Amino acid sequence: MAIIKDLNTKFGVGASYHRITAFNISYTSKKITVCVASYLSKEARANQKDPIEEIDIAIPFSDFNQFLDVNPIVEGYNWLKQNVIGFEDAVDDYDVVEPPLPEVVEEVPNE
Repeated sequence: MAIIKDLNTKFGVGASYHRITAFNISYTSKKITVCVASYLSKEARANQKDPIEEIDIAIPFSDFNQFLDVNPIVEGYNWLKQNVIGFEDAVDDYDVVEPPLPEVVEEVPNE
């Protein structure tokens, strides 16, 4: 999942494809941090290019309960669109553009 929205990065370069790359929830301290990576385009992400920018966003304590008993990644995208200036009218992208994980080959010991 990702968000599609044309935004300028801090470098003055436009990015149109934004995805959550890390999500940290501390249940003891009730703190949430979400890392959002911004790519030049969806095609750049699909071609495994590095993000133009990555930012960590601290979600306020007052919103902590929104992330209980839900998929935190999906809720993270919803929260970004509702709370971060620029993302309010972003479009969700449900296409999977992740590179395939390498196939795990299990070796069978000789007996």
